[in-house]
Amino acid sequence: MTLTPIREGVTGPMVVPAMPSARRIRGRFAVLRLVASGVVVAIMADSTATTLAIPVLSRDPLAAALPLAEVTWVSTVNFAAVAALLATAGRFADLLGRRSVLALGLALYGLGATTVIAAPSWTLLLAGRVAQGVGAALMFPASLALLLGELPANRRAGAIALWSASSGIGALALQGGGGWLLTEYGWRGLFLPGAGLAAALLMLTPALPRNRGTRRGVPDLLGAALLIGAIAAAVLAISQGSLWGWTSARTLACAGAAGLLFGGAIATSWRHPLGAIDMNLWRRPGFLWAGGASCLYGAASFVVLAMGPLYLRASSFDTATIGLWLTPISIAMIVSSPLATPVGRRIGLNGVVYSGALMLGTGCALMLAQPHPNAWCLLGAVLLGTGFGFLSTGTFTVGSMAADPSQYASAVGAINTARMLGGAIGVAGASVLIDHPVLAGPMPGFSTVMVACLAVAVLLGVSALGRVASASGNRPRRPSLREAEAELVLLRGLLAELRDSFVQVRSEAEHELARFGVRDPAAFRALDQR
Repeated sequence: MTLTPIREGVTGPMVVPAMPSARRIRGRFAVLRLVASGVVVAIMADSTATTLAIPVLSRDPLAAALPLAEVTWVSTVNFAAVAALLATAGRFADLLGRRSVLALGLALYGLGATTVIAAPSWTLLLAGRVAQGVGAALMFPASLALLLGELPANRRAGAIALWSASSGIGALALQGGGGWLLTEYGWRGLFLPGAGLAAALLMLTPALPRNRGTRRGVPDLLGAALLIGAIAAAVLAISQGSLWGWTSARTLACAGAAGLLFGGAIATSWRHPLGAIDMNLWRRPGFLWAGGASCLYGAASFVVLAMGPLYLRASSFDTATIGLWLTPISIAMIVSSPLATPVGRRIGLNGVVYSGALMLGTGCALMLAQPHPNAWCLLGAVLLGTGFGFLSTGTFTVGSMAADPSQYASAVGAINTARMLGGAIGVAGASVLIDHPVLAGPMPGFSTVMVACLAVAVLLGVSALGRVASASGNRPRRPSLREAEAELVLLRGLLAELRDSFVQVRSEAEHELARFGVRDPAAFRALDQR
């Protein structure tokens, strides 16, 4: 028997699209996970490479005539580009298509890394670092949003955990192999892994599912420009304030420009249907808290990762040894990030954030109790890495799950922007504390910084614990016997109405069949089955 679609003006057999095989679905998910994880590995490897390259770069003829404050612009321009573009890149990925934005980001990142490796001048080197930052900002939210958009709801938390663990893999790879790359190829060799990985991932993008985006008009380009300028100005004011002077004209000008530009971005986003800032996203329950928690997590993690090498260098360790001492943090983060998902099923995501803050605070306290690096510091490093893994997975999961599927890239971009702004504020504050310590002792500046990180961990833990208690207090109470009986009566009535509806549909169907000469539907079905 041939079925024909009951649609006006359509004749012919109904074509049912073939369902993809289970093997094909698994293969598509494997490629998605590989690309999303590879993006984070590349970005974190580049961040670690920059930290290792700056001391060596300052002795290179390319930058030998520059003061160390100017050499650090290799990191500053990249950080500013990433932070400024993340939120806008995530928004545009949702509107224009995530795979396209990811491919563009990978191409720019790879081109920037290649420029850094071959740069004959300081200007081209900085241009390459800016291109890397723009590429990283484009591919970071788009990669995770692609993965979350294709996975079923019950597997998204695990995907975020794998994605978070990949950041530890990128850092670990450069911490372990950075010394060898420096010895064999100099500081330029530190950027080889990022360039090669970007090229490999770019070749895999055609195999990713195509996402056409949700655009229904022209995006808010003016708001996007204002938002990018606001975040870039804020990052410059925060990161360079200690060098320029917190009350200098440049610092105050950047801070004032950031405030004015951000106000303009909000104003245009309120009026524009496709605003650069998704205002509906920030009104969703839990998202604002996830952004604040991510900001505090960034403030603590960036300080530890930035000040750790300086602390070890002050203890007379060479570059290779410093990388080995930082390795336990990366390993602990790799292991703990996937563990956060099953823990979250038992105690909730707020409980995961609280546990991460508790381990972070314990690690800071243990580091604070040691006057010099020793075996106890290794245990403290493990606790710090475990706390980072829990906090990274917890904050990203809370923020992503609070968003609608059409907002995944915007959510990832906004949450990570909050983390990077928190990191910039944390590092700037730590620089001030290093120069003006509150405590006394062998290394008073670093001790003061660790106390500040401990305070941030306590604040984050208390806020998470408050949400855990609030969620426990809002659990629905068990209904009384009378309420249960009333619900049962209502359910019976609804089922009775549903039964009557089916009876009516059956009667109308038999009437229509009779018009086609079918008097006995049961006999007709038996005949058709033969």
